[in-house]
Amino acid sequence: MPASRYRSSTLIAGALGVALATGGAVLVTSTAQAAAGCRVSYTVTSSWPGGFGAGVTVTNLGDAVTGWTLTWSFGAGQTITQLWNGTATQSGAQVSVVNAAYNGAIASGGTVAFGFNGSWTGANPSPAAFVLNGVACTGEVGGTSSPSPSTSPSASPSTSPSASQSPGTGLGCTNTGTGGGSGPCPAGYETSGSLPNHTIYRPESLPAQKMPIFVWGEGGCSANGTASLPFLREIASHGFLVLASGSPNGSGSTTASMLTQSMDWAVAENSRSGSKYYGKLDTSKIAVAGWSCGGLEAYEVSNDSRVTTTMIFSSGLLDDNNDYQLRRLTRPIAYFIGGSGDIAYGNAMDDWGKLPSGLPAFMGNLNVGHGGTYTQTNGGEFGRVAVLYLKWRLRGDTTAGANFVGSTCGLCRTQWTVQQRNLTL
Repeated sequence: MPASRYRSSTLIAGALGVALATGGAVLVTSTAQAAAGCRVSYTVTSSWPGGFGAGVTVTNLGDAVTGWTLTWSFGAGQTITQLWNGTATQSGAQVSVVNAAYNGAIASGGTVAFGFNGSWTGANPSPAAFVLNGVACTGEVGGTSSPSPSTSPSASPSTSPSASQSPGTGLGCTNTGTGGGSGPCPAGYETSGSLPNHTIYRPESLPAQKMPIFVWGEGGCSANGTASLPFLREIASHGFLVLASGSPNGSGSTTASMLTQSMDWAVAENSRSGSKYYGKLDTSKIAVAGWSCGGLEAYEVSNDSRVTTTMIFSSGLLDDNNDYQLRRLTRPIAYFIGGSGDIAYGNAMDDWGKLPSGLPAFMGNLNVGHGGTYTQTNGGEFGRVAVLYLKWRLRGDTTAGANFVGSTCGLCRTQWTVQQRNLTL
């Protein structure tokens, strides 16, 4: 096998150790609110000397729009260097972001999100005010409100369901208003004594529709089940049960067997009288997934007969002796890789070339590097696309599936570089 594949294995392990050691300490969230009709959440997701990553979520509180432009002013000379889910122009401190072709519509009460990397010198304060389509954003319609205080990852999840307010759409859940994620079922996380060393993400109000299951291995094989909290909570908010290897803020390392434990537990809880999940789960629809080292764990268990689809995030086999794991694949697989700058890119593309000839497979590359967008608001672009893929593969939603299939797919001719094999709706 090529020697470069072995060298990549060392780089992946080292880089993920750095990413996981620093990622949780730099998340800072502030909400700018400045006039009627909209609300903007601006999140600094990562920071390094001279550079930073940020995520922006816009909530439309006015009438539905079919196209949007968001403007703001940087206060300390920051510059956008790369942006996804929109097109940015900048003149001095003034920034203008216009929607991409696929996310221009925002329903009344709906949200849209984009992310970017930027440069800074000296200081990196969050913008103080935002304007959507010429209307300053105050956070409420017809008045003003005070900015929300900054929050940290440890304060953001909600674990206790609250009284219901307005009904969710389609899934039969209720919107409690206290959880997170952009889906109709605000979600939090919890733990269970019968599933030690794991973190369980679920809608606070369990939907009437049965929940498919998503099991996750963390980057670096880290046993911190909340390392990718925004990403995993986003998936749960769309009516999925998410089981992450590792306890909340845990330490140590995970193994592939922990993904199997997640599946075993979900199947058992679905059939256990007295369980809150009794009859609530669709155990015939399970996705196994992981990032980097967690992706290697997902490969290991992908031949489990209960697995519906495998999702590999910025990962690839490190040794050709493990290529048997590719040859035994019989169910659809999807890759979400961080572009040519991702240290796992070479290994992922090598795996892509070795997949069984008739296997349904999707390959998407987004130039965000190995760190992905997991800690951005609602998991950033990887969160958005993961939800679409899960809706297609685990719920049979062909509208969501159209983002992945055909020459005019929703992700085609966007910031994603797309490859497809044997995909049909």
